[in-house]
Amino acid sequence: MNYNDIKDMTNEEAVVYFGPITMSYVPCSDLENLLGWADLAKRNAVSGAWEGSLLDFMSSEVVPAISDGLRELFSHLNKPRSVGCDTDSQPWASKMADLLSGLEAVAMIDSQFTADVVALAGGYAYADLDVDAVQLIRSEGAQNALDQEAREAFDVNMVRYNELYNIYIAPLAVDQDADDSSWVTALQAMSDNFVAPPAE
Repeated sequence: MNYNDIKDMTNEEAVVYFGPITMSYVPCSDLENLLGWADLAKRNAVSGAWEGSLLDFMSSEVVPAISDGLRELFSHLNKPRSVGCDTDSQPWASKMADLLSGLEAVAMIDSQFTADVVALAGGYAYADLDVDAVQLIRSEGAQNALDQEAREAFDVNMVRYNELYNIYIAPLAVDQDADDSSWVTALQAMSDNFVAPPAE
């Protein structure tokens, strides 16, 4: 996360967007094992169908948004080519965070289970991210942008200086007949022409 990532967001929006992102994806096989160990969901040994308390809750439709989230999760786990849940990017990071927080709210899981899921992905990429941390990135990025503009302006001025020096001053350095008035005239011309006229 850098200044360009957050420049069009408020500090609060940046926390919401980047806060749930994990270091890597959650491996599907590890998540399946975790669900089984926690006695929340497992595949039937004969049919291969999912069963357990999470499936019962999903079917109950007590909280439709959570049921939808569980359906999406189990559908993803059922895909033969699914390797992981991409919680290291959006929107999947927020979807997983919303699902876990929702399951906590209805006491289907506890905070330790959520922590275990996040641990499977190597933890949060921006642990302890808050509005103050985002503001620091914003302030440093804005200052860096100003510094870059200043460096570019300086480079432009140096190019202009060298051009005018070669036109007005350099010839006098090899002109033995140049007198003070010649130098004054050349310096004045260099000064008058230093700021290029605006393009028409």
